Amino acid sequence: MTTGQVLARLDGRERCGVKDSFATMDLGGEGMELLFSATWLHRDAEPGRRRALPAGWVAVSSPQELSEWTALHDTRDVLLPALLRRAHFRILARYAEGRIVAGAVVRLGSGAVDVSNVYAVPGHRVDWGELAAVAGAFFPDRPLVGYERGDALAAALDGGFVPVGELRVWVRQRPR
Repeated sequence: MTTGQVLARLDGRERCGVKDSFATMDLGGEGMELLFSATWLHRDAEPGRRRALPAGWVAVSSPQELSEWTALHDTRDVLLPALLRRAHFRILARYAEGRIVAGAVVRLGSGAVDVSNVYAVPGHRVDWGELAAVAGAFFPDRPLVGYERGDALAAALDGGFVPVGELRVWVRQRPR
């Protein structure tokens, strides 16, 4: 899609957003503001890898557990209980001392597993190598993909993910 085609679809919308998956558009002069830039990530599949979950990690399985998870990640009205029944979707939680201290979402796409919504509560961090093992336990022999920025990007790179491109997210939050 060209910049002109994107702008034509946004015409008349006061509030909107664009995920420029290849960081090729400059929409700054078109009434849009850059919300953030990030780096696409990839990690090769690890065929034959051990399938046990690393200590502390579980798939969220109940609406009550999901409510606790989403409260920590501020996604209460986004990640809904019906997602817990989807075979291609897992909401992951890491527990320490009986409470959720980290989480992520993994979704099986066509050929790869998307890793998103990765977070840790203050005082904890996500070990992305461990997270890759968790994703692999649910969706074995598949490469992992996602995007991150800042400290999360550094943690993902430390965990064996490699950068494969850039993306940008643009927003229009006020009338033109």
